[in-house]
Amino acid sequence: MMDIENEIIPEVMVSERAATVFKDACKAEGKSLEESYLRIGAKPGGCSGWKYELEWNGTDDIQSEDLTIKSGEISVVVERECLTDILGPVKIDFTDKNLVEQGFVFEQLLNGHQCGCGESFTPVRDLKKSHS
Repeated sequence: MMDIENEIIPEVMVSERAATVFKDACKAEGKSLEESYLRIGAKPGGCSGWKYELEWNGTDDIQSEDLTIKSGEISVVVERECLTDILGPVKIDFTDKNLVEQGFVFEQLLNGHQCGCGESFTPVRDLKKSHS
């Protein structure tokens, strides 16, 4: 967890494998790593209540409500409220187990409820309520 101006910001980690895939994708598309951001987010849906979102962003895509977090060489962008209330501490990894199950995957770093497919999860704000 990071402390930005006395606000606790959940940790965002990008695995070495996910970082390599992102860097390779930027290179393949002729995009500068310094001006490329991995945007994470969430939207309602999935068997556990919320689904992860992931996309490439450039410098022009960053908004005032966004946080930029460095994980190794990768810059991750996420809306502050989404990170603190919904996602919580998260690790982004990449799997290529087989042709069907490959791509970026998320792992909640709290003892949260995540579905077996790893695509949906219970938001941290609901976890806090159930432990209060």
